[in-house]
Amino acid sequence: MKKILLVTLTVGSTLLFSQNKEISTELNKLELSNAPSVMLLGLASSDLETPKSKKAFMTSIVNSFSENEGLPNAYAVELTPTHLFPLTEMDALKYAGIKTIKNADNRKEEYKNNIFSEAKNVSVSFAFLKNYKIENLETENPSVSFSLRTTVVKIRNKKNIEAITTSNTNISKELTDIQEEFRKSKEYNDIEASNASPDEKNEMRAKALEKFVPDYYKTETENYKKYLDEKPAFQLDVASAYSTFFLNNQFKNNQFGKFGVWLTMSSGINLERRNQESKPKSAEEQKLAANQKNEKPKVMIKETPEDPSKIEKRLNFYAVARYMQDKTVYDVANGFSKTNNYDFGGKIELVYNKFSIGYEFIYRSSDLDNTYRSNGIINYKVSDSVYINAAFGKNYGDKDNLISFLGLNWGLDSKRKTLFSEKQ
Repeated sequence: MKKILLVTLTVGSTLLFSQNKEISTELNKLELSNAPSVMLLGLASSDLETPKSKKAFMTSIVNSFSENEGLPNAYAVELTPTHLFPLTEMDALKYAGIKTIKNADNRKEEYKNNIFSEAKNVSVSFAFLKNYKIENLETENPSVSFSLRTTVVKIRNKKNIEAITTSNTNISKELTDIQEEFRKSKEYNDIEASNASPDEKNEMRAKALEKFVPDYYKTETENYKKYLDEKPAFQLDVASAYSTFFLNNQFKNNQFGKFGVWLTMSSGINLERRNQESKPKSAEEQKLAANQKNEKPKVMIKETPEDPSKIEKRLNFYAVARYMQDKTVYDVANGFSKTNNYDFGGKIELVYNKFSIGYEFIYRSSDLDNTYRSNGIINYKVSDSVYINAAFGKNYGDKDNLISFLGLNWGLDSKRKTLFSEKQ
């Protein structure tokens, strides 16, 4: 049922005008936002499961097999072991990649960015497609792929580090106060005096504690998430993927498919006026503000703080290098042949709230020839799930190389489009 809902939600409408038949709606974002194993098999983002716990992982497997009454037509999963098996001594600041350093007199704390903190969060993905289609080959064959990816370097700017640490201090202090108030309450004493099991008591405590959480604490936690998700000053990602397929559905006919390595660098300049940015409020300031509004009802429906992408005003820069070895090229006379492709390119993008305009250039060196792609991209975000995308420029090769694209996308897969990494 879960997969049916996902497919239903991701149905979109795309209008394409192109002289190049290879350009499709399966255009991937420059930052390699999807799992490489999924990209090698040409699966949709909605086919990828990303469970955050061991229980969710097992549930996704059971659901996939039960919905298809056996082996599914397509299945993909991406796991991050450090999320399934949390590291010991992990706290909020370590998770954000910020380390605490005390000065010589051991009194004042300073915060530094641990730029390699994300490297341990390696994601492992697996994808399976029962009917993998290769051009000019009459049969469709099962195919599997595997991939790894991680962020090697992530550098946060000074203002972002300050916002995260201040927000974390506020949350920690307020959480302590909330817990102390809860322990003095009648609800807590009633739970402790009950004959419930330890697990039942933990569940009852968690539910009762929610009544003691004030609005300013909820707002601060939302702010913390916003600061955590803010784009870094610089980020370096690496990924690798391998695929294989089985001719005539025979294991002994295992054939090498594709192998790829990606290296992506991203940076940017925040164009928002710094003097207009609001500094994180201290816990005392938030309490005072809350007390001044006592005449209002305690329970209020609040709009969720805007996602950083909604208020984004940035000039972004990207650089990408990719190596792809492909042995899925087939013709009747010569059978399968192998090609090696080397892509080097970059993108500059101006984002102003819901509108973005960018230019991309990619040089490709392959066994067949050397060529390049050059195109402009315009995107407009109509809402959280609706994008209007347009592109115009030159594609690889000397024939039928006009890029002309206009699209309307909505659903879970909608995003700002790029022509950098098309389906291989």
